Amino acid sequence: MSLSDHLRYLRALHGGPSNADLRQVLSEEDTGLYFAIEQRYRDVSTADILPKIAAYYHVPVEELQWHRARSRKALALHIHAALQDHAIVALRLRTGETLIGYPVWWDLAAIGLQPIGEEDLVVVQRHAVIDWEGSNS
Repeated sequence: MSLSDHLRYLRALHGGPSNADLRQVLSEEDTGLYFAIEQRYRDVSTADILPKIAAYYHVPVEELQWHRARSRKALALHIHAALQDHAIVALRLRTGETLIGYPVWWDLAAIGLQPIGEEDLVVVQRHAVIDWEGSNS
């Protein structure tokens, strides 16, 4: 899961802090950067903002760095390559479950996965994927 998706998740868990709430720990410039990180497909974060965000959400900075290394682009490239090669993928979800199968389709929001040995297609929301086989660990 990308850093932007993880920040959206953390913000939801904390009741959706407003700009004013975030300005209590972040400067106005950092607050703008925070929302840019959350809303963009590319990583625009800086190393100095991650400790501030981690402190605000009471999570280790390493957690944010871990998610920063798992970009949306990397997941898309992984799924695309598996589609081209008709290869199996393993998707680890936020729930702790790992789904293993063949990707049938993908778009920016979801992946259609054909689990091994099952007939029904499973639709996996991209933001639910925490890690995947072949990502940077």
